[in-house]
Parts: sequence; C-alpha cells; structure tokens
Amino acid sequence: MVEEVVSGELDIPEFQREFVWTKDQVKDLLDSLIKGYPIGSLLIWDLSDYKSGKHTFDEKRKDWIVDGQQRIVSLCLIMSKKPYWMDNTEWNELLSKYKIKINVLSLEVALEYPGIKKDPAWINPREIFSEEKDEGLSKLAEEISRKMNKSEEFTKIYSNIKRVWDIQNIGIPVIKVKAKLEDIATIFERINSAGTRVKQSDVTLAYIAVYNKDKKWIREKFMRYLDDLEDNGFYFDPTLIIRAITTIGENKAVLKNVSDEFLRNEKGVLDKAFSGFKRSMRELIQDLRNVGVLNSELIYAKNTIIPLIYLYHKFPDQHDFNKAFHFFLLALKRGRYSGSAETSLQEDVNIIHKADSFEKAIEELHSDIDPREIEAELSKDAVRNSVHYQGEGRFLKLLLYLVVYKKEAKDWFSKKRLGYLEPDEINRDFTIEVHHFFPKNILREKGYRKDEQEALANIAFINPGTNKRLRDEPYIYIKKYKISEEELSKQLIPIDERLWEVDHYREFLDRRSEIIADELTRYMRSLYPEFYS
Repeated sequence: MVEEVVSGELDIPEFQREFVWTKDQVKDLLDSLIKGYPIGSLLIWDLSDYKSGKHTFDEKRKDWIVDGQQRIVSLCLIMSKKPYWMDNTEWNELLSKYKIKINVLSLEVALEYPGIKKDPAWINPREIFSEEKDEGLSKLAEEISRKMNKSEEFTKIYSNIKRVWDIQNIGIPVIKVKAKLEDIATIFERINSAGTRVKQSDVTLAYIAVYNKDKKWIREKFMRYLDDLEDNGFYFDPTLIIRAITTIGENKAVLKNVSDEFLRNEKGVLDKAFSGFKRSMRELIQDLRNVGVLNSELIYAKNTIIPLIYLYHKFPDQHDFNKAFHFFLLALKRGRYSGSAETSLQEDVNIIHKADSFEKAIEELHSDIDPREIEAELSKDAVRNSVHYQGEGRFLKLLLYLVVYKKEAKDWFSKKRLGYLEPDEINRDFTIEVHHFFPKNILREKGYRKDEQEALANIAFINPGTNKRLRDEPYIYIKKYKISEEELSKQLIPIDERLWEVDHYREFLDRRSEIIADELTRYMRSLYPEFYS
C-alpha cells in the first residue's frame, strides 16, 4: 500500500485537504500496528479514466483514496517514504515535525523528548524500515546492543525490531470501488449502511471533479478559492462551501438531492452559482468583520452561515445584516443545525426560497422563537450561573465579546484595541482570549469552587499573546497598569473599588452579571427591535 502511494498508483482526489493528524495520532497508529490492533479499512475508488489527482503530473493509472488519507500518510511518515503527491519541502517539514521513537526492549512507542533523545534503547522507526530484513536488521540489532553495552540483549532486540519491520507486510483491509460514475452514489450509500462512512460532500466533489476534469474546476477554481479564504482568516471545510453553492444554485442544502445537470455544470449553472456564492461570501465577511467576527474561528457552529449567505444572494437589494445576524446568533445559541442538521438547514433554505421579500424571510425564520424566552436566557441569573467555556456560557461569552468589541474596548495591557494589530490593521488571526479579572490562583487560595473561578462574570478580553500572569487582586493591578475607568467600563466592570477586593468576590459577580445581562439584552434588541416589540 505504501509503495503504491510512493509510486503514484494510489493518489488522493484534488479536493482533499492536507495532512492534519497530530503527533499523538501518528504515534498511536504505530503502537496499534505493533500490538496487532485493527486500524480500520481503506476506501479506494478506481477511476482509471480520470487523470487529475491532487498533484498529478503524468498519465499514470490512478486509484483515489477516498477514506484513509491520514492513515496512509502517517504510515509513510513512520517508514520515511514520501507520498507521490507531496513536494520535497512539505515532506521534509513533516519529517522534522513528527519525531517518534520505539523502545527496542519494550516496544513502547513515544514522542521524542529530551529524556530519550540520546538513549540508544530508543530509536526512530525509520532506522528499522530502511534496513534489509535479515542481514540489515541483524547488523542494526548488533549496533544497538553495543551502544547499550548489553550484548546479552541482542536476541531480544533483533526479535523486536523484526516485529516492527514486519509491519510492512500487514494486510490492511481495502474496499475498492470500480463502477461507472452514474452508479457510484448508490455504491457509496450501501457502503455507508455497512458501517464505512463516506461523506456525501466527498462524493459530490468527486462528481464535480470528474464531470469537469477538462476545466480542472475543483483544483483551479474551488480549492484555490478555499486557499484564498483561509489566507484571509476564514477557513471553512469544503463540505460547507459546496453545500452553500448548491443552496444558491438549486436551493438544495441536502447534497444527495443535487441534480446531475448541476454537477455537470451544464450551461454553466455551477459556474454561475459559484460566482453568486463568492459575491455573497465577500459581503458577509465584510459585515462580520464590522461587528467583530474577524475570522472563522469565532464561529463555533459553521453551518449557521449558510442561511446568511443565501439571504445575501436572494435579496441583494433588501438585505439587512443586523436582522440576519440576529437570526445567526440565535441559531448558534440553540444549536439549530446540530443533530438532524441537513433537515433543519433545508427547512430554512425553503423558507428563504419561498419568501418574496427579505422581511418576510426573516419573520418566518424567527416564527418559532419566543422573544420572552430569549430575554430569559440572557437574564442576570443565566449570566451568573454560566462558566465561560462550556454550555450556555460559550454562547454568552461570544455575545459578551461582541458587545465589548462594539464599545471599541482596548486590551488593558498592550493598550491596543481588541482585534487589532495597529489602529488601522485588523488581526485576521484573532482569537478570543480571556483574562480572569480576579486571578484564579487568588480565588483558589480563598476556597472558591472551580465554576466560580471560571465564571463568565469573571472574564475580560485581551489580545492574543498579551496575557499577564497576575497574582494580585484587581484593585492592585488596576493601579499598577493604569487601567482607566473608561476602559474598565467598556468591558462592563463595575466601577466600585470595594468590589475589586477578593473578600467581596461573590458580590462582584452579582453586580457584574447584572450589568452584562442588561448589555447583552440591549445588544440583541438593537439588532432586530421589531422582534421584541
């Protein structure tokens, strides 16, 4: 299998993303192979008539790895054999990053760290796989036992490294599909029902790639656009993007329902939908940045942008971003597209498609939401009981950040506006980072529970990389760093120095929770006043 990847007989479709497995995942794969654990099957699609894989430069026959790319590349890393589609620079970077060691006595697998780096009992598996089976392994075992000054361990070392070497001969179960393109969806559906999951988006992208191979649509248009998006701070999985395109082109968010004519790009329908998507996405990104959503990392349930994109497309002259953003926030809060995501998403797409105006679409999208419930979910008690990184607190933290961003708050320590590198330069890599107003170590020493230490009402926002490891109470460091009352107020901190003392921490939480609840409610009302009237 690895040799076929090296030679180019096995390729990856041009729409698949790069290698993303962590060092621990690669380490665990090797450990599983040594112990004889199953590592799952590979799904291969034989498309002999299609010659455009991810990085194809000749006319070799190609089989596509539809499911299993990460495992295959991991095996290549372990054995130090470069996949056909990778260039030397990318490959050498991976080799230098993924440093895994095997203990020749215990067969323990570990990531390299200083304690084992120079220990002769720990070797890189590449040393084993670079040797010939018998004579080469014997010489390697002899060399290792000599370095360890343990000649008596030669037999054990040889046996162990031979066991590792024999991994190359392990048969990995392969499901290979060879069929006409028209039959492939049915085949994948049956494979899925048997337990091997193939994403519908991969099937759809494969269709587009094959149908439009002469135009190199996926590689030259789609993947290049995804790279441009990512360069601008907005990375989205190809699944989401293709779903948004089919929504614009055919009002279909369920990919299996998309017509063959659309995928074939007959009369340029795919190109037209893609152009419409890019226009809508460009406007959406600009509006999101204006309110503080500076990159896609701040959107933790990314399917929620699809109705927004469709609203831009359907009603370009009537669009009101604030009202659409209000729906977006409520969809995030309620996990509208979790669970039966496609069904709920298609229902909302249908609402937008059937509406004859933007206002009617927005009203209908909000029709199953009671404004009184929203205000109750933003109450003082809701804020007071929220931990900032989980459950309801995750959404409330995002909303709190949006409120603070709107007030043009600054990082208290760097004195730069949140989300900015310079006064006129947005930080496209910005992530929400928190500063605990009352340092956790002080609260811990005073016996406060973990949930109280991590309370939403105890966090302020800072720019990435500027956190201070403070051990002082707020009333001390506020004076030390000359944090003005104006900047404290922008982050909704009560201006009462008595509440900045740890002995009054619970009173501080009560007061700040009240302030936050009022501001969050005011913010949501400002986006869509008619909804609350």
